[in-house]
Amino acid sequence: MLKYLREHFQWTLISDFWKVNNKLNALAKQRCFFHLFVELLKVEAKNFSAKWKLFQARLTRLLKEAVAFGEKKTALRPELFRRKKDKLYFRLNWLCEIEYSDKDCKRLRKRLEKYRGELFTFWEYEGVSPYNNHAEQQIRKPVLWRKSCQQNRSDKGAEAQAILMSVFRTAELQGLNPVDYVEAIIKEQILLNHNWT
Repeated sequence: MLKYLREHFQWTLISDFWKVNNKLNALAKQRCFFHLFVELLKVEAKNFSAKWKLFQARLTRLLKEAVAFGEKKTALRPELFRRKKDKLYFRLNWLCEIEYSDKDCKRLRKRLEKYRGELFTFWEYEGVSPYNNHAEQQIRKPVLWRKSCQQNRSDKGAEAQAILMSVFRTAELQGLNPVDYVEAIIKEQILLNHNWT
């Protein structure tokens, strides 16, 4: 599957910071802000240093302003859009270039530095969100179904379930009956394999 996606994925990928996503080729990539906000909240619960609080406040403000800017980008004149975008990129780059002594600041600065070219993609493409919640909601039904069926019993069963759930969800999103859709695919394959007309 990864090999296929590497070769054929030609859209904008909205994802978390999981390393496997780095291997995928895409038209463009957008990293999910929600995962950054969650990380900031997790660290806030255990790190009370003044350095962390300052870093957290600056990054939170930058991300919130970036989202607000993305929501009104179409209403801005091109030169105003470019100026505002340059200012926000300047602030992001500045956060990436500061040397921090706090370990959490260092870790998140490293992440920002690595993915800085994939944080504001949603400004450039229509229909791209700074959050991947939509994608996670799309797989919610198959995940719940798998849990209610006591998981998969074998690798082959897991692979079959993944394929069928993907096909069923695709059919649903296209407004088709999933069972009829799969039945039509099977009949078509039978006809092709037997060269029946």
